[in-house]
Amino acid sequence: MQTHRPAATPLIEAPVSTPVVDECRRLRIVARIETPHVWDATATRLLDCARRRWQGRPDIEQHPALCRWSRIQDAQQRPEQPCLRTLFAALASGTLIGGDPCVDLAAAIMLLSSCPAEAVRQSDQDTVRFSVYAYRDDDLPLAEDLITTTITACGTVLARRCTTLHPPQRLTTTAVDATAPDLLVLNSLGGTAAR
Repeated sequence: MQTHRPAATPLIEAPVSTPVVDECRRLRIVARIETPHVWDATATRLLDCARRRWQGRPDIEQHPALCRWSRIQDAQQRPEQPCLRTLFAALASGTLIGGDPCVDLAAAIMLLSSCPAEAVRQSDQDTVRFSVYAYRDDDLPLAEDLITTTITACGTVLARRCTTLHPPQRLTTTAVDATAPDLLVLNSLGGTAAR
């Protein structure tokens, strides 16, 4: 006959698993533009495609990526990423004007992939540095494809690097750490003074 014995409790408790904080990836691509007229035309075409995607849609402000990035950037004290909210607001109001291929391509990437992006011309004027930011739910592969396909048509990719950014820790103060308001005390003349 078999008896049932209760399982012994472990001497060391298993660590409580905590959810992994969603980390932001930053893709950087540096490229040399060898045919500027193709670069200009490609950036203009991509921005036009992005405008058509969102043209006349009444639900822009409910776009999940826009809502998610707005919350992320509102929670950061100094957001480093380009702001999707500003770009989508300009699109909705009809004030999104093209003309600069760096700005146009970055705007097209943000509107098509929903990843904050920037394209900055470097000092030699033929080199452009792209930065794209993405969390797990963002379409970083699409953003990268838009950049590399554009560069393949008009230049050469010089460098590519993808890094992980950890979210900044917000400083919180407890009631003990908070500064106390100035206390009013009586001075020798009968008035009050701040201490």
